[in-house]
Amino acid sequence: MAKPDWYDATDCETNDKGAPKFCKKSEPGEGTERSCAYDGARVVLMPITDVIHLVHGPIACAGNSWDNRGARSSGSQLYRRGFTTEMLENDVIFGGEKKLYKAILDLAERYRGQASAIFVYATCVTAMTGDDVEAVCKAASEKTSIPIIPVNTPGFIGDKNIGNRLAGEILFKHVIGTAEPPILGDYPINLIGEYNIAGDLWSMLPLFNRLGIQILSCFSGDAKFKELRYAHRAKLNIIICSKSLTNLAKKMQKTYGMPYLEESFYGMTDTAKALRDIARELDNAVNGLEKRTMQDRVELLLAEEEEQCRRRIAPYRARLEGKRAVLFTGGVKTWSMVNSLRELGVEILAAGTQNSTLEDFYRMKALMHKDAKIIEDTSTAGLLAVMAEKMPDLIVAGGKTKFLALKTKTPFLDINHGRSHPYAGYEGMVTFAHQLDLTVNNPIWPVVNALAPWEKSDDQRAFDVAAAEGHAATFLSEDLSSSRVKVSTKYATVNPQKNSPALGATMAYLGIDNMLGLLHGAQGCSTFIRLQLSRHYKESIALNCTAMSEDTAIFGGWENLKKGIKRVIDKFRPEVVGIMTSGLTETMGDDVQSAIVHFRLENPEYAGVPIVWASTPDYCGSLQEGYAATVEAIVATLPEGGPAVERQVNLLPGAHLTPADVEEIKELAESFGLTVLTIPDIANAMDGHVDDVVSPLSTGGIAVDDIRKAGRSVATLYIGDSLAKAGMKLNEKFGIPAYGFSSLTGLAETDRFMETLSVIAGRPVPEKHRRWRSRLMDAMLDSHYQFGTKKVALALESDNLKGLTTFLHGMGCEIQAALSATRTRGLDGLPSENVFVGDLEDLEAAAQGVDLLVANSNGRQAAGKLKIGAHLRAGLPVFDRLGAHQKVWVGYRGTMNLVFEVANLFQANAKEAQKLAHN
Repeated sequence: MAKPDWYDATDCETNDKGAPKFCKKSEPGEGTERSCAYDGARVVLMPITDVIHLVHGPIACAGNSWDNRGARSSGSQLYRRGFTTEMLENDVIFGGEKKLYKAILDLAERYRGQASAIFVYATCVTAMTGDDVEAVCKAASEKTSIPIIPVNTPGFIGDKNIGNRLAGEILFKHVIGTAEPPILGDYPINLIGEYNIAGDLWSMLPLFNRLGIQILSCFSGDAKFKELRYAHRAKLNIIICSKSLTNLAKKMQKTYGMPYLEESFYGMTDTAKALRDIARELDNAVNGLEKRTMQDRVELLLAEEEEQCRRRIAPYRARLEGKRAVLFTGGVKTWSMVNSLRELGVEILAAGTQNSTLEDFYRMKALMHKDAKIIEDTSTAGLLAVMAEKMPDLIVAGGKTKFLALKTKTPFLDINHGRSHPYAGYEGMVTFAHQLDLTVNNPIWPVVNALAPWEKSDDQRAFDVAAAEGHAATFLSEDLSSSRVKVSTKYATVNPQKNSPALGATMAYLGIDNMLGLLHGAQGCSTFIRLQLSRHYKESIALNCTAMSEDTAIFGGWENLKKGIKRVIDKFRPEVVGIMTSGLTETMGDDVQSAIVHFRLENPEYAGVPIVWASTPDYCGSLQEGYAATVEAIVATLPEGGPAVERQVNLLPGAHLTPADVEEIKELAESFGLTVLTIPDIANAMDGHVDDVVSPLSTGGIAVDDIRKAGRSVATLYIGDSLAKAGMKLNEKFGIPAYGFSSLTGLAETDRFMETLSVIAGRPVPEKHRRWRSRLMDAMLDSHYQFGTKKVALALESDNLKGLTTFLHGMGCEIQAALSATRTRGLDGLPSENVFVGDLEDLEAAAQGVDLLVANSNGRQAAGKLKIGAHLRAGLPVFDRLGAHQKVWVGYRGTMNLVFEVANLFQANAKEAQKLAHN
């Protein structure tokens, strides 16, 4: 008996290398590249939106595949629900027909009014056990008011193409011709093999609407069941995916006398050809051979659309011209993609296809350069070999190839069902050009393809380390008076993003073990600081004050300060007292240093208790400035000189770092065999822990004795530009070289830190860090699609602002605005035209229309007012989220955490199409 036409194998008669051979079965060991008949059937049928798609089989077929395609719906979302009989062991042994029958009736009842039909899919197991799906569907249809349609396409009967064609047979047999259209226009057509991937259909509809062409039925993108029933009344069938449903078009031609065309709507050339061909056929069918009504309409439309499209893609073409691509497709017309890429100036180095027709293959080959390679081996190994040989600038392929391509650190654009953007029609061509440009020119590529620290030559490493050692001098030499960063001229600040310098000083003092902070000022100042820091860290804050009164404010606060020092030493027995000033005492002109000298003379018994003093008036700077001044005061007061201690380094962490960040940086340095003195060390002081004995002092920080050893270290590492002076203080006093790093968030930033540690320690980068670097690169590659062109506004202290702005821009974001709490050096170089000093009211104006807001918890008002769903909490205070102090955003591991956190924020607030997409 002759094979039915869905098994036609005439396309096998070719010896051309790389040509698709549809009668050829998948080879054992390589079958996963082509998928199965069940998958082919669901590709065609599951985009029908108002239908229950019930998979009869064990969990694998439905559990591993439901809601994983990019077909879009403008109405019902029923097609996205996963329905399965989930056969278990007993069902396999005793048969699953009764279970299937009950499942059909149950679903028909529960989804009454929502489901217009039920498609029942047989699978490998149920076909092997002999379940008669067709008989069950027939019996169940007598008990329901909607059609129950069997889809007998178990996976083992063939590959995806066979399933496509069988689905066409099922539609022809059970659906088409069973109803009449409510309205029939003059120019009705059907689209066959158009699945509305990422909304492709919606990009084409405006063109048809302008021409007066009615899309009567679409097989089967955004289709309702009833729309497919009257497809037989169209004047013309247009096959979009030529391999999947050609048999359906042929049957409709034979039965209804309906001609068909094979067309593509990808790229300007093919879109124009398709519209001209359709117009010609419709004129012949409707108006007769002598009339050109539709053809004239098409020419007018093309004249307008093509000129506009060329103008819009011109900037993208300028950046893409000369790029070289490898093209590999499944069902998308490869030849059409060749045309699209050529229109953008992209050269095709190699191309291949799995599922196109032989005719499509020859068209593709004719369009390619004679030296271009036809991909013969489409297995994973074969594709990797082509990538290694051709070294393309980008790879354009289906989603199964995506992560393979990304592993080679090559830009990749998905053109199959996993994408989130429509590429059909003229609007789709502009989108395609834009997405291609974003993909190829994303800033992550130079970074991930740069040499790793251990791959660099000695000269390259020496250059990088010298830059770190010269960081302070370079930074401090910047002329701040000529900065482009503007300061607000408003008379009133609204919703301040600043915290007081004394709060920053308190943070620094908290990183010293058995320390008690003493604020020289009114008691309200210390109360507010304790409250703010407690909200952020969820910890008790060791801070007292000199309780300035009206009298002392008038006559001077010396006595209060001396009494306060004596009281805290007598009562709390701290190992160090940290004093900071306030706006009140600085305005009064209290000479704190002289007061401390007098206290020493009057109380010699307390000579063993160090007292550190930092000037932190409220009107000079913000949290960061107070913190930096205090760190400078600590390293100027406590360290002592002496013989250098081999492999001992000082670490000065910036105010923007969390306790977990500090711990991560310490462990990075210690992994090189270095002894690390962290000044101050909040890693075990503010990390959130429960001690056996609760102390009124700050505990867990660096011991005073260890700070004294800091003068004998072989190097100082400081993280954050604001600590450049502190690093230089140790250099000036003890001759210790200081290595500076603006940020440790980012691949390149961490690379430089690793190089410096390697040189200081005289050891190679440990293997575990190499692994984390590899993981970070993978995270960047997987996530960069989420970041591209996203608009971001940030409001942070300047060190934090520099680090996160650079990170986000480096992932492809557009920095719409960067607001610093204070005007500092280093802001001029930020990658944004809109960098200024401002408050959170200014943020509300600057952040309109952004996709992401980066600010502390006080930024939630701006996010709420502007309806920005993605608000990344950063800086201090963060009080409306738990665990802020345990976040790690530094080093390879921490940057990876941040990549995923931001990508997930974008994903959670994306449009539905982007949420569904693999990208």
